[in-house]
Amino acid sequence: MILNSFDIALFLLSLVSYGLICKYKLVFNLLSDDDYKKPQSFHQNPTLRIGGAVIFLFTLIFLFFLEKTNFINSIIYLGSLFFIIGLIDDMKLSIRPELRLFLMFFGSLIFIYLFNIKIFNVQFFFLNKLIDNYKIISLLLVCLSLLFIVNGGNLIDGFNGLLIIHFLIIILILYFINQRILTIELKEIMTIIFLLCISFLFFNFPKSRFFLGDSGAYFLGSTLSLIVIEISNINKNIPPFFFACLLFYIFFEVFFSFIRKIINKNNPLKPDKKHIHMLLFIFLNNKIRLKKYSNYLVALLINIYYLVAIYPLFFFYNNQIFCKLYFFFLIFSYLFIYYILNKKINNITLN
Repeated sequence: MILNSFDIALFLLSLVSYGLICKYKLVFNLLSDDDYKKPQSFHQNPTLRIGGAVIFLFTLIFLFFLEKTNFINSIIYLGSLFFIIGLIDDMKLSIRPELRLFLMFFGSLIFIYLFNIKIFNVQFFFLNKLIDNYKIISLLLVCLSLLFIVNGGNLIDGFNGLLIIHFLIIILILYFINQRILTIELKEIMTIIFLLCISFLFFNFPKSRFFLGDSGAYFLGSTLSLIVIEISNINKNIPPFFFACLLFYIFFEVFFSFIRKIINKNNPLKPDKKHIHMLLFIFLNNKIRLKKYSNYLVALLINIYYLVAIYPLFFFYNNQIFCKLYFFFLIFSYLFIYYILNKKINNITLN
């Protein structure tokens, strides 16, 4: 990755910022997480939901010194939109899930239109024709892709290191597989975000002094989405389904959760405790009976599984048929593991 003195300075300043927040955390009490008092919690002490704010602010500082292209502006404005929506929830201000989704959807549509963000190829002929002929289809496709990744990132956040390690793995893979075609602009952005995430990881894993919060998860999710769209449009030699495989866990967590809740006649926008990482946590906690160990073991096991699962992609990442078939294999493997875990949890409950 491209490293210069400015990147290193921002990385060190972010570390100092986290350290100062730790020391004077009472100042940030408004962003303290008191869910640890609830029976379903997995952490034992109040934890600040301000980790994402530091990443957001230092990213904006970095972007301020870059030439303002459409891509840079899309990260600034879309990232700020999602960050603010998440911050409202982090500050414990009541906002209905329906209103939050409404703000995300229409806010995204506006900025996607203004900055002309497009996905040029989705590997389905009929859908490509619709994208080419109808601008509204193109807008909706980008918007839905963005919302899936943003909300998927937020769904898997909460366990120490789970989202941030997952995010770091994806950024590294994107960088090294595409490094020959990446623009200087993309390399610089991916480098600084990677460094800021590493800085946050020091304070989030294995013991968590900070959470990303909804604001941080939303911002990182939107930034990752825009980076993937930009790389996919630039690198014509890599099929779109390679990127779908790379993001399958974040994407499918949202999609499966939505369908599962509808089948069970629950509100698909309301949270529950049936996500695969939560089932794994319950299973581990039943075996270990120590929440703090079960907590970060979830992050390790899921991300190790993820690395093993996508390993074949390193050899066939430019094979269109393989990537398409492997995407559905990854979904099947998720469903199989979910079924096994859910069955074991039900047995634990019955016993």
